[in-house]
Amino acid sequence: MLIYKFKIKFEDHTDFLREIALRADQTFEDFHQALLGNLGLDPGMLASFYLCDHRFRKLKEIRLTDTNTVPGENRTPPLMQDALLKDYIDDPHQRLLFVYDSLNQWTFYIEMVKIQKADINTVYPAFTRREGGVPRELTATPKQLPGVEPEKDFRFSEVEEAPGDLSGFDQVEGEDDFSEEDQGNQRDDFEQDK
Repeated sequence: MLIYKFKIKFEDHTDFLREIALRADQTFEDFHQALLGNLGLDPGMLASFYLCDHRFRKLKEIRLTDTNTVPGENRTPPLMQDALLKDYIDDPHQRLLFVYDSLNQWTFYIEMVKIQKADINTVYPAFTRREGGVPRELTATPKQLPGVEPEKDFRFSEVEEAPGDLSGFDQVEGEDDFSEEDQGNQRDDFEQDK
């Protein structure tokens, strides 16, 4: 059995690199699950692989789930669970994109670097090289991301005391600026015009 060895980079992070080897008869879903497991990513996010040309221009999409059809096409793109690597990869230097989280479009650049015989003692998929940590953007909570405010929680915690009855307060700050005593018998300009 042959294995495909891929080099993976993340957007413009020069310190991030992964190399992974997969059997040619494994699916894109196996590839997807291996990436999520290695990086600790949320499996509930939508993701797609794209077969690309040598400049990483998208040619064909392979989706995680069947969400809808592509405009102008009569069929949906293939699903990862049904797509064997050997059926879609025919170039020994094949380039792919892995787009994780359809909202944020986190993009991994993937390039096949080698085709070789499988080692019978290795369980595939297997990561053969790991450099750099998981990019912060992929693991950050909204509070950590600059420019994104976390959701506000206006409930009282058990430590804080809920405000009591405020009906005993008969004056609101700044109210005496408009008291009736100060106004006397002056009429508004509005009434004088009548």
